[in-house]
Amino acid sequence: MTSVMLALLITVFVLYSLDYFLYETLIKRNFKAAAELEFPSVTVCNLSPINISSINQSDALNWYFLATHVFGRFDLSEQFNTSDPRFSVLHEKRNDSWLRHTAFNKSCVYYIEFGGVRMSTQSYIKYRATDAGMCFSFNGPSQTPPLVSKMTGSRRGLTMFVYIDQDNYVFPENMGAGLKVAIHDRNVEPNMEENSFLVSSGTVTYVPIIKREYTFLKKPYKAFGDKYCIDNNDPAFQNPLKYYNNYSLFACLRECRARYIFKVCTCRHINDFGEEEICTFAQEYNCVKDAKDQFDGDFSLQQACECPQMCKLVTFEKQLSFARLPSEKYQRYFESVKINDIHKNHIELRFFYETFVVESVEQVSKIELSSVLGNVGGYLGIFLGASILTLTEWIEFFALALYVLIKRMLRWTKCNVISSERADKN
Repeated sequence: MTSVMLALLITVFVLYSLDYFLYETLIKRNFKAAAELEFPSVTVCNLSPINISSINQSDALNWYFLATHVFGRFDLSEQFNTSDPRFSVLHEKRNDSWLRHTAFNKSCVYYIEFGGVRMSTQSYIKYRATDAGMCFSFNGPSQTPPLVSKMTGSRRGLTMFVYIDQDNYVFPENMGAGLKVAIHDRNVEPNMEENSFLVSSGTVTYVPIIKREYTFLKKPYKAFGDKYCIDNNDPAFQNPLKYYNNYSLFACLRECRARYIFKVCTCRHINDFGEEEICTFAQEYNCVKDAKDQFDGDFSLQQACECPQMCKLVTFEKQLSFARLPSEKYQRYFESVKINDIHKNHIELRFFYETFVVESVEQVSKIELSSVLGNVGGYLGIFLGASILTLTEWIEFFALALYVLIKRMLRWTKCNVISSERADKN
């Protein structure tokens, strides 16, 4: 009986262990209210990455910017040849300071207000080199301590007035005029090409946001299909990136893409970090664009980078609403003071928390180790209880059997004595 129970116990332990080592997970979703929330970073880029007044305004450069635009590639590509002596300016060397020197000045953000208090542009707006060129960032990683929003609503968030200066635009990739905007975690590199939204000139734009937090289990649990996440908050974590102080998926891919471009084109794109020689305009036109498109469109190249997603992510859900800037009433006022380019060059932006309720999405283990041990312990208790009960029953059985046997033996002995006495008398 004991051996049977031991075999059942081992079977139960093996079955529960197999279920545990499958590392299956569940998703738990909940909502929590906060009294205040850390404000996200807001990064804005002019749709024209270059201020034409800061460079040599040659016909060759204007022709180059037009030819590299999607319309230009369709209409002018066969007429554009970088080896033509007329385009010798496209072969001139550039250095890292060129990007900062040719970008629009951060004074274009001429008014900011946070929490109802006006703030200094020079102190709170920082330059940030992104994949879209040199941009401006509010509440970025260098902001210490990070700014905190204490109230919800459009009057208690971030208000920003921006002058885009269309007269100094080049022919950008996008034919529009305005800004490219990203709202992101302070410690994450913004993806301005794929995770941003556009704001047109001559508009008032309201952007209410809701914070979401995602927490995934690290290895051996799989967080993204068949992939593992990386816990960059672990004290033992070592940042593998060379040019970014904080690890993020996009920062890792940017470094990897920069290495791929250098491998193919033997130069570094002006928007990337590194010590290699920066590509000329001619190299960008003849090689870099194709290499960049190839990397972005080839999933196998990105997989080879070995850039895992982070186990903890913060995102911001946003909704946009627009109004024309200025209204007719304001338009008449501005005209009276000789300001005639409000609709052409000015943008008002308002970013604010819609609510302080944070949505939390957490990946949890379907079977915890404590559950396995608890279940096995429960069965062990049952089996041990059954074994003790069985042992007690056997003891009781043998005791009763012994009692009956002794009683019968005594009776038999007594009967023999009486028989002997009667025989002697006779």
